[in-house]
Amino acid sequence: MTKTKDKIRLQELAHKYLQGNLTKKEKNEVDKWFSQTNEEPLEVSDLYARDEEEHKQIIFNRIKEEIGTKRSRVFALWKGIAAAVFVIFAIGLGMWYFKGNNEPVIQMAKVSGNDIAPGNNQATLTLANGKTILLSSVVNEKLLKEAGAEVQKNSKGELVYKQLVPAESSELEYHTLTTSRGEQYQVILPDDSHVWLNSASSIKFPVNFASSKERRVFITGEAYFEVAKDKIKPFRVVSDSQLVTVYGTHFNINSYKDEAGTRTTLLEGSVDVNGTLLKPKQQAINEDGGIKVIPVNVEDVVAWKNGYFRFKAETLESIMRKVSRWYNVDVEFQSESLKSIEFGGIMTKYMNVSMVLKKLELTGEASFELKGKTIIVKNRK
Repeated sequence: MTKTKDKIRLQELAHKYLQGNLTKKEKNEVDKWFSQTNEEPLEVSDLYARDEEEHKQIIFNRIKEEIGTKRSRVFALWKGIAAAVFVIFAIGLGMWYFKGNNEPVIQMAKVSGNDIAPGNNQATLTLANGKTILLSSVVNEKLLKEAGAEVQKNSKGELVYKQLVPAESSELEYHTLTTSRGEQYQVILPDDSHVWLNSASSIKFPVNFASSKERRVFITGEAYFEVAKDKIKPFRVVSDSQLVTVYGTHFNINSYKDEAGTRTTLLEGSVDVNGTLLKPKQQAINEDGGIKVIPVNVEDVVAWKNGYFRFKAETLESIMRKVSRWYNVDVEFQSESLKSIEFGGIMTKYMNVSMVLKKLELTGEASFELKGKTIIVKNRK
């Protein structure tokens, strides 16, 4: 039987396949798996689907699209993906979860109470003069022009800063982009660096980098960076008790105060974390005044940015912190022992919270009740 970690990886690839986001390397990875395995089916994420028929239709539409536009590359995928259609719901909608013994548990889940929709792209922009602007899904709107910068929203809903000729004053003016629980947002800084801001987070940045010797920004919560290269002006990120220096790279910083330390994860390039250099696929854990470096699966770390939850031997307490931020809910545990239960799996985060809780209940380890804006985690009877 395919190992649990391999199944989780293949579920992720199936998820990306339906979105049309597989890279060439990932296509080859799927091709290789299907060429070696033809007896064990792969479950495909339900991805926004409300029911089984809609889920099947999404898959078939995606296959038809591949056949019509990329005929030469689709046939290796066809066999496995088409076969998967008939077993998608063998173990609950769109998801396999595994307990410590790596065996799936089939169980009917029950969630009482109301339902809560997933978070969305929304944030608040605070200007240098203290004025605030609520940012929603409106696009192609010129928001403002001040302090040597022009601010717009593009067709993707991203906040885009265009650096203009700096004003005579050398004093830097800062804007702050803030997300509450249930919100996320993206901003392209004046130097063309791209920042994804997770829920309950903020980034403070100069509206113009032209007059400064460095590109220094300040964050709280969690953010993913794709930094534009500039050999003259280093890019620096200040978070809780930490300074990260880069020259052009991709990395993620998790600095929530309710998490254990600040975690900086490098995807590509190189960064300096309080004097410690990281290599790709390494994470620096800054806790109790020291830095510990560990190897990590970067796809687990940035799953939030790519639109899904991805858990691998993760405690229920940690999982529920993520659920709390994304759905803007509070969480209560009936007993302390429930917090240490470990889960593994992936699922889209664009579903109502009741579906997330039902998938977690498939393990048979805990039950959930939703009362207003509070999730109560209970011992399984």
